[in-house]
Amino acid sequence: MDKTHSRRRVAVITDTESDLLSLMKSLDPDLLIVKPDDAAAVDWTAVDSIALLGGAAPKPMLLPPPARTLIERECCAGKRVFAEFVGSIGNVYFEPPVPTRYERLAVVTSGWLENEPDGALIDDQFGERLRPHEFTCSSTRPLLSFFIAQAHGRMETADMKEPEVMRERALWFEADDRLLVCAFRLANFAKARHAPWRRVRKLIGFILNWLYGQEIANHIDDFPRSYRVGAEARPSSDALDASDILMAADRALQWVRRSGMLIDEGRGGALEGLGTEIDYTGRQRLSRIRRVDCIGELALPFWLHSLISGNTRSQRISNQLTGYVLDHYVNREPGPLYGMMRWTDEAWGVCYQDDVARALLPHLFRCFYEGTSERLDECADILDFLIRTTGTDGTRRFRTDNNQLTPEQLEKLATTPGDLPSAHYNAYYFAALCIYYRLTGREEYRTAAVKGLTTIMKVYPETKREQSQTQELCRLILPLAWLYAVTEEEQHLQWLYRVAHDLQKFAHPSGAYLEWDEGYQASMRHQAGSGESSLLGRNGDPVADLLYTNNWLPIAWMQAYFITDDAWFKECWMETARFMLNAQIESDDPMIDGAWARAFDVELMEVFGSPADVGWGPWAIESGWTVAEISAGLYMGLLEEKLKPQHKA
Repeated sequence: MDKTHSRRRVAVITDTESDLLSLMKSLDPDLLIVKPDDAAAVDWTAVDSIALLGGAAPKPMLLPPPARTLIERECCAGKRVFAEFVGSIGNVYFEPPVPTRYERLAVVTSGWLENEPDGALIDDQFGERLRPHEFTCSSTRPLLSFFIAQAHGRMETADMKEPEVMRERALWFEADDRLLVCAFRLANFAKARHAPWRRVRKLIGFILNWLYGQEIANHIDDFPRSYRVGAEARPSSDALDASDILMAADRALQWVRRSGMLIDEGRGGALEGLGTEIDYTGRQRLSRIRRVDCIGELALPFWLHSLISGNTRSQRISNQLTGYVLDHYVNREPGPLYGMMRWTDEAWGVCYQDDVARALLPHLFRCFYEGTSERLDECADILDFLIRTTGTDGTRRFRTDNNQLTPEQLEKLATTPGDLPSAHYNAYYFAALCIYYRLTGREEYRTAAVKGLTTIMKVYPETKREQSQTQELCRLILPLAWLYAVTEEEQHLQWLYRVAHDLQKFAHPSGAYLEWDEGYQASMRHQAGSGESSLLGRNGDPVADLLYTNNWLPIAWMQAYFITDDAWFKECWMETARFMLNAQIESDDPMIDGAWARAFDVELMEVFGSPADVGWGPWAIESGWTVAEISAGLYMGLLEEKLKPQHKA
């Protein structure tokens, strides 16, 4: 490159395109862009500041020695240098890159990020960081450091211990504030969905303003995000009408098809969904496991769509999904394990009763509303296995494993209490029993449901909580509604109203129900990465869970309305539907467009929450638990005139 050229304010050294580079191009038409191998041929005395952007390449940037000598000479002369994901700069060098799956960035120095307090958290999703060899760094306190923090949006300053602040530094100044080191991938901040967006914008703005020595980043708000949500496209004052709800449900089914979750129109079942991990290119992990619950759950929205649209393709897909479940996941070997429904194509000998129930419920609903008995005897085989392995208190242990079900163990399961009064593990099992009783009149199924739900309600609200108290309440609405439907007992109706009204304590104006846990009793609050974990940091955090909590409500509220004829339940459904429309993802990326992710901040109105869960973090998108349950509930409400009369037949 010719060393003679006009003076530039800023030059960028990079091998790759990135979000940060695109933003700088839009702000600075005179930006000089140089590849690392060409950097030694540039007259750096004609440049005011230099940015090294390595975070969009597979490996950290390492400048060739001739170029590095020139760049560091300019830095020593007083020029500003920003080094992002660079393997060595100045005296600083690093350990090999490591993922940041469970770590989060926290503000550790006051004042530099406008209106953001110490402890304010930023998630770089499944990024990578470079941990510096501490003895090579200056003693300057960093601006950002990495922590494992299960708080929601801000960690307590008391938890930011000084040795960790310095050791886990992520963004800091060297060389008398002439060198700004960024030890994590930041270049693709939009593609990688760094969050929360407001703080990320401020972070990018701070870096660019420092680099240019002036307010250059005034238009950063206009930089395109990789997604937005329904609330950004639809003014909150707009009334919700049937066409809005229908469009949202249809978009969810389009996601199922376009994302590749549906295999061969349902003939091959369906995939579980998307993992929470988003790499620096914006690619999200695809979970290729076939889960019986996800496959079965997806049959319901496709069937309901066929009712509302007359679409025979959707009806065919629904039938094929149900067929895949009943044909391939049920143990048909004669003996005590006959009827056991398998959990996944990997965990072949595992049975979770609530997952089994949710795989069956779509078919049971279809039999109920269509008045058919198709394959009901096969459903009885499955439910009979669950009943045979249920304890004397009506609850079933959290799961059974075939390799442990010796004759002695089978007898123990049936003759001792299950001791698991948990809606998470047992409530939908009881709902399936109730609906099967309604279809067949076989008393043993109603008896089993009454016993189990009575055990839960005897200890309510001190049930055995998995994720949160809010989750337990949301999971109880549907089974309690159906319990009343098959018993017509006043006490059972009062149980339904008690739970539904208690749930209102956690209602948010957005229409969501916040994660809450009185006494913090939920079992799934593990150290980040050590197991499944709640999104809950502390009660009052503005976080809604669409995997374990709010996702159950669209179907539950509408079924409660159909059964009780109380318009209040329909109003609850409308509020939940409003939230779901506002939280639905809109994107040019077909892998996420039309879906809902697990963690949603109801004040920021974006996907944001604790990444502590080992399997299902903030960006996890379940084809069954989340997308199928929500879209089916939306369709169900639109089919009121067709479905509600069947409950009085």
